Amino acid sequence: MLINTRNTKEQILALLKQYGSLTIMELSTKLEITEMAVRRHVQTLERDKLIRSDIKKQTMGRPSKVYQLAEGGENFFPKRYKEFSLEILHGLKEAGQEELIKVIFQKKRDQFLEQYKMENKNEGLAEKLESLKRIQEREGYMPQIEEQNGKLHFKELNCPYVEIAKEFPEICQAEREFIKKFLDTELTTLESMAEGHTCCHYSIREN
Repeated sequence: MLINTRNTKEQILALLKQYGSLTIMELSTKLEITEMAVRRHVQTLERDKLIRSDIKKQTMGRPSKVYQLAEGGENFFPKRYKEFSLEILHGLKEAGQEELIKVIFQKKRDQFLEQYKMENKNEGLAEKLESLKRIQEREGYMPQIEEQNGKLHFKELNCPYVEIAKEFPEICQAEREFIKKFLDTELTTLESMAEGHTCCHYSIREN
């Protein structure tokens, strides 16, 4: 399902964010417009350095050209004043206040739990997941709920704090703890954007 966006170029960016990389044909199918129309939009986005192309080798047949978000395209999605935040955190680290950094992220986690936990205390896991999805949508995470081989998975296709998380993994730990305590489940991290993956991906096992 497409994310609500204002025009076709933004839909293309959202799809590339969601799937990591797509061909012209795949974009055409998902957008339900002609390949020629997709190609025109893609050329403009590539010219504006919002997307980039790569060659994907196939086991059979000719290699195919795929498109991915460039750095400029990634910046299209919320990033939450990363430069300012990083300056503050670097200052704390240089001052030997690593423990304070952990406390800051833990406090953010606890505030979220206090704010939202009481709203869903009598809900089942499926309802809690939907509540979590709504919360993370408001925060800019582009969340998805999936079921694979009978197991529930929760994905976040965007991270507003990814640049911070690359240097300060404490924020990822706080995020995982928030999700785990909010859902009251066992949580396994399968992918992390801070480690170079295209999304943050968690498998969920009910206690």
